[in-house]
Amino acid sequence: MKKTITSLGIIICLGFMQNVFGQTNTYTTSGSEIIFSWGELEYTDAFKADFPQASVVKQPVRFTVFFHFQQFFHLDLNNNIGFFTGIGMRNIGMISDETLPENYQGDSNNATYFDAKIIRRTYSLGVPLAIKLGSFKDYLNIYGGGEMEWAFLMKEKWWDSHSRNGSKTKRTEWWPGNITTFLPSVFVGVQFPGGANLKFKYYMENFLNHNYGNRGATNRAHVVSDLTKYKQSNLFYIALTYQIKTAKIIQLVDSDYE
Repeated sequence: MKKTITSLGIIICLGFMQNVFGQTNTYTTSGSEIIFSWGELEYTDAFKADFPQASVVKQPVRFTVFFHFQQFFHLDLNNNIGFFTGIGMRNIGMISDETLPENYQGDSNNATYFDAKIIRRTYSLGVPLAIKLGSFKDYLNIYGGGEMEWAFLMKEKWWDSHSRNGSKTKRTEWWPGNITTFLPSVFVGVQFPGGANLKFKYYMENFLNHNYGNRGATNRAHVVSDLTKYKQSNLFYIALTYQIKTAKIIQLVDSDYE
């Protein structure tokens, strides 16, 4: 009797898998992102105790369209459930308006302060893995998953005011030490008919490397670059994206040469 029930269960499972995987569809999509990102910076208790007038005054939303590229491989088990992975390159970062001490020297009780607008960003390469649910024939689905990104090119710019009208200082660094090298994240999104896509992403590690720098800063540039003063540097973003099947892009290109 047990053998009969077991055999029947196996037959049912095989039949179900055949039905599901018999409808499997694979394809690739290409696309880009318009990213609206913002951060949450917070100083350490020690830094706030030493420099009580220092503050993160504001964290404006950062808008960027260049350079973002995504190539995804999709596996649709049927019309309603599927997965995707691939690779993406994007420009991510945060802006902060801060009031900071001129340096870390001397008696902190007599410290003088300056205003700074700081932009820290990096180019990253990411590999996502996500599940999607919906009606694929109608190009409408929700999705969610995780991604690991590698930060490989950093740019830091800052002005000595809370606007971009002051003196500007900038530096660029490959394989940066001030950005967390590997940035894991989770995301959710909605794919709409026509290719439009809305996505929210949250980075699970601090964006900045809080071990970068030291408390021996002697000038404004050193103070800005010192990241040991932060105990939190969370990064979030909302992205408007457009995804199109790669085969359609190839067809459009070929038609231009006919």
